[in-house]
Amino acid sequence: MNINKLYWKTLYYWIRYLNYDLIHQEKDDNEIWLAHKRKKSIAIFRKEVSSTQEIRFDKSNFLERPKDVEQRVGYKPHAIDFYYFSDKNISEDNMNEAQPEKLQFHILNNVTDLKQIISNLVLFKMLSNDEDKKTYSYYKRKVLTNNPLDKHMQRFSPATYVLILINIVVWLCMILYLNRFSDVKLLEVGGLVHFNVVHSEWYRLISSMFLHFNFEHILMNMLSLFIFGKIIESILGSWRMLTIYFVAGLYGNFVSLSFNTSTISVGSSGAIFGLIGSIFAIMYLSKTFDKKVIGPLLIALAILIGLSLFMSNINIMAHLGGFIGGLLITFIGYYFTVNCNLFWIFLIIFVLIFVALQVRIFTINEDNIYDKLIKDEMLNGNYKEAKDVVNQTLNKNYADDETYYLSGLITATQSSQSEAIAEWERGLKSFPNSGILNYELAIANRSLSDNKKAMKYINKAVKNNPRNANYKSLEKELSESSDSKDK
Repeated sequence: MNINKLYWKTLYYWIRYLNYDLIHQEKDDNEIWLAHKRKKSIAIFRKEVSSTQEIRFDKSNFLERPKDVEQRVGYKPHAIDFYYFSDKNISEDNMNEAQPEKLQFHILNNVTDLKQIISNLVLFKMLSNDEDKKTYSYYKRKVLTNNPLDKHMQRFSPATYVLILINIVVWLCMILYLNRFSDVKLLEVGGLVHFNVVHSEWYRLISSMFLHFNFEHILMNMLSLFIFGKIIESILGSWRMLTIYFVAGLYGNFVSLSFNTSTISVGSSGAIFGLIGSIFAIMYLSKTFDKKVIGPLLIALAILIGLSLFMSNINIMAHLGGFIGGLLITFIGYYFTVNCNLFWIFLIIFVLIFVALQVRIFTINEDNIYDKLIKDEMLNGNYKEAKDVVNQTLNKNYADDETYYLSGLITATQSSQSEAIAEWERGLKSFPNSGILNYELAIANRSLSDNKKAMKYINKAVKNNPRNANYKSLEKELSESSDSKDK
């Protein structure tokens, strides 16, 4: 590998894998400065160096004019590394310094010299790959790009890739083991449902973020995660990106639970909208509204929203909640070290919304999702699947009087009326004041010409629900029938 290619390739890898940013370049590109703001370090790359004297000159410049360096990079660096690429044999002459800043000088004549400065074996192997067919101009173009979006997209983003990988693996497992993506199956594997969460199945707040309805759903979400995840990870780093992702995802799920009590919600779109909210917060805080960034982002956002409108089972409330969560957590993280007053303001807003959501989640009337699923399966003629859901409901102790009522209807369809009556009577032992069970038993006993027993059940049904027109009508009919027999 020639020195020119090694120079540009090393620069590219420092930017892509070590999260350095280009901050300065000489006109002839023979000297380029990279900075790592979080580590407060600088990496200076130079080529066409011919003597040790040039290196000594660089060293004296930095030691004599530290303020000029601070002004150029915007902070006081803790460490400065010099990388000299040359095809001449130049002695380093032990010029490293530890005070006042850590200065280190590295002379690179070939790929092998990189091994002395790169502790990451994988990175070294990629850099020294002899089969690399890309030219130096390719790496130069990547290093010197002026497009902010391109800079973010070319960064190595391990957290984003891991999230995408997990989602795909879960998707493949669902295809292999579930065969079909019905509401029943999604509920079984961890879909988000109000009923289950208020019954302490908190794991669904996380598990639902890695489940998807169909191929179109996961494709759209993973493409969005690839774009917005890489941008946030490039700007804030992997751990901050993951924090925003999960906080926003949870926030979106809490908003969803506050409004949707009878649906199953799955997908990572709430967390992804949180990343979008974070991007808008970052642009506001940095006061940089570059058209090269905003244009493509708005187009991607418009496409994402547009596709959502044409897809079924899209949870708009989760999207909105995720966006707000991502926006707020980014402001909280930024103002924590910048402005104490604004930090507390945003934190209080975040907590107040969170508390309000919890109050609403645990005070609104809950719908037994299992009863809904049983009815859906029955309407589709899937009585076996409906009975499986009944059994699952009973095993989880989530059964109510309607569960037993539906179970009796299934039994009447599949077996006999007598077995259905026995099922309703079992339900009545657990729910003695159930209007629907007493009513159904009244109808069943009337069909068996046992009007006395039917009258007993319907009287109890009316007593517990006197406004139900069907109950009162049957009571009147049975009363009239009894009176006519007495006469």
